[in-house]
Amino acid sequence: MPNPTNADVYKQSFREEAREILVDLESALLELNENPSDRELVGRVFRALHTIKGSGSMFGFEDLAAFTHNLETAFDEVRNGRLQINSELVDLTLAALDQIRAMLEENQGRAGTDPAACAQILTRVRKLAGISQGPQACEDAPTRESAIVVAGNVRDWLIRFAPGPDLMRYGANPFLLLTELRQLGRLSARAGMEAVPPLSELDPERCYVVWEMVLATFADRDAIRDVFIFVEDSCELTIDLVPGAEGSLEDRAANATALALEEQRAQSGGRRTYDKPDTATSIRVPAAKLDQFVDLVGELVTVQARLSELAARHGDPEIIEVSEEVERLTSSLRENSMNIRMLPIRATFEKFRRLVHDLARDLGKDVELTIDGAETELDKTVIDQLSDPLMHLIRNSMDHGIEQHDLRAERGKRPTATIHLSARHSGASVLIGVSDDGGGIDAEAVRNRAVEKGLVAADAQLTESETYSLIFQPGFSTAKQVTDVSGRGVGMDVVRQSVESLRGSIDVASKAGQGTYVTLRLPLTLAIIDGLLVSVGDACFVLPLANTLECIELTREDIQKANGKHVANVRGELIPYISLRQHFQIHTERPEIEQIMVVDTEQGRFGFVVDKVLGDCQTVIKNLGRFYRHVQLVSGATILGNGMVALILDPERLVQDAVRSIAQAARGRPGSAGMSHRQKTDCAVKAH
Repeated sequence: MPNPTNADVYKQSFREEAREILVDLESALLELNENPSDRELVGRVFRALHTIKGSGSMFGFEDLAAFTHNLETAFDEVRNGRLQINSELVDLTLAALDQIRAMLEENQGRAGTDPAACAQILTRVRKLAGISQGPQACEDAPTRESAIVVAGNVRDWLIRFAPGPDLMRYGANPFLLLTELRQLGRLSARAGMEAVPPLSELDPERCYVVWEMVLATFADRDAIRDVFIFVEDSCELTIDLVPGAEGSLEDRAANATALALEEQRAQSGGRRTYDKPDTATSIRVPAAKLDQFVDLVGELVTVQARLSELAARHGDPEIIEVSEEVERLTSSLRENSMNIRMLPIRATFEKFRRLVHDLARDLGKDVELTIDGAETELDKTVIDQLSDPLMHLIRNSMDHGIEQHDLRAERGKRPTATIHLSARHSGASVLIGVSDDGGGIDAEAVRNRAVEKGLVAADAQLTESETYSLIFQPGFSTAKQVTDVSGRGVGMDVVRQSVESLRGSIDVASKAGQGTYVTLRLPLTLAIIDGLLVSVGDACFVLPLANTLECIELTREDIQKANGKHVANVRGELIPYISLRQHFQIHTERPEIEQIMVVDTEQGRFGFVVDKVLGDCQTVIKNLGRFYRHVQLVSGATILGNGMVALILDPERLVQDAVRSIAQAARGRPGSAGMSHRQKTDCAVKAH
């Protein structure tokens, strides 16, 4: 496969930037639909469309640029007060964004655009905005803005643009940038040739010309900077307001550019800024390279653990010193690699505004999406796999949870329903919440449907939590008819599978007539965690350090005082515990003194009894493979320094398994319905 050229790399960069701009544009449009008089939102939408159009043309996306130009023109009419924002314009623009996304993919060899849909959108946009016809390419429309420059409060901007040495190698064309700039108003430019070297030293792929310009325009600084958004890291760019001056535009341009040129030369000693050391503060890295980097760091952590093991075994002071230094460096590298992978969840949350908007229109409901904790950070791998489960949860809330207008009115609720997305950290996990203020889950209907499908026996006694968990069974649905939104019983099953594949858990709470709250508990990262290494007999296990609170001793005398019950008295608090030896049926002799690792779980504080605590360790998580995909009590495995494999325990699921055991054991027992959680837990751990 041939290596990509610099132009290909730059085009790919444009695609990635354009996708991000489209997400922000979509969010701004939906906000504008709620607040049509917000001038700042109008400007935000216009600048985003202008950036996509201009940059698309510069990098060869001519069809995309021509298509976007009509949308930009419509929102320029809005800016100038000649067109009012309404739901039709917003819906047309949202539909147009879908086509722009398809055009971005189409340029990568994938089919996607619908020419008939594009033509229909353009016709309706032109009619709505009073545009006679759209241009075939973005260069065809430089004069409309220029024609109105003389009619209002125009400001003069002094712009200095010096292309960097690699700008043209990346496929950018300075001429197209200047053409795009000219569309914003009346432009006067001077080309500085001072940096052009002798012909024998000239690099034909490098631009040596420096442009000093004055632009008279209605546009602000951000709109001007957007013209250069995709080349700003590869050039020197300054944009300043020209102080009040008299005379013609040409005179002001000549004076201002001469002054700016002298100041620039005085400050830089005749050198161009991009010839100095690079001062870029961020770079864009492909996700595949980042994943490879983290994998290599994981392998390094494993090798470092082996080095520490060898150093401890040989007892050589010099080797121990080197081992400790390597451990310190590896720990820092691990922390840095993990931080690089951490991203805020905002972009994932924001893209669901469009889903809620479209579903509300299709279902005839009035629904708003609210967001909390959007800056919460998760591992990129976790975020990438969150979209599907969140989409199904929102669709389920929209179709099943949110009532129609008349029913909400009968119940005394606001006409506009709310779906709320939230995120927050909790130890080594992140809690993602999806809630609505709809009608809640009808537990009796869920139970009857489960009996009808043979999922539970007709005389089964189910707790509320167990009843709600039935909605995640494959093929389960309470919908009376299949619609475009739901009714086939596949959505919630996808949610459960996706969350479990991320080593997470789901909790559902609901109140009839008031709404439903679904909580996804997900790990912060899927790559490397801090853990405590423990042993039971010859087997080693890892407990996540973030969940572990303390370690206490368990003697034979303590067991006798508890009358055989699996509870320990920790400073006056009775804490139930699970013996890992009994739970995993490890047939070795128990030591005189065992250790209880006290951990914090959703069910409260629990203990896990082990033989020894071997110390903390940086744990590289390895999947167990498809053969062990149904094993729920461990979240993976890791390779120790001595080459042994240790299972990484999942405290939450271990405790849930124990609680589930009591529920099954206690149902047939008289009076079990009145048992407390602690009593049930005691029964469960004793059973182990």
